[in-house]
Amino acid sequence: MDSSDDQHQAPEPRWIASVSDVNERDVNTLQRRVSELEEQVRTYEALLEDLPDLFERKFQQRLEPLLERYRLLASQGSELRAGQPPLVQAESPNILRFPMLRIPALLQRRKSA
Repeated sequence: MDSSDDQHQAPEPRWIASVSDVNERDVNTLQRRVSELEEQVRTYEALLEDLPDLFERKFQQRLEPLLERYRLLASQGSELRAGQPPLVQAESPNILRFPMLRIPALLQRRKSA
């Protein structure tokens, strides 16, 4: 072999970028991506701040038809009851009252029997 062959170096291929160029591009790309993600996080945080108000509005929207139906039924019920006397009046002497059960006395009778 020739001694000139030992000192010969092939030039670096042009398609391979230097390590510093690759790192710089990667860093720039990653910094842009970080900026995009931080903006996305800020957007999500703003949406989260609006979430309780949004929930309240949706709840009110769904509740309103139910309340209206309740009001309608209540007014219809009061109109129906307005023409009829109450079923039981407070002063009515015809109320049948049952004596209170005396549980301890009942249990004593069973034990002695």
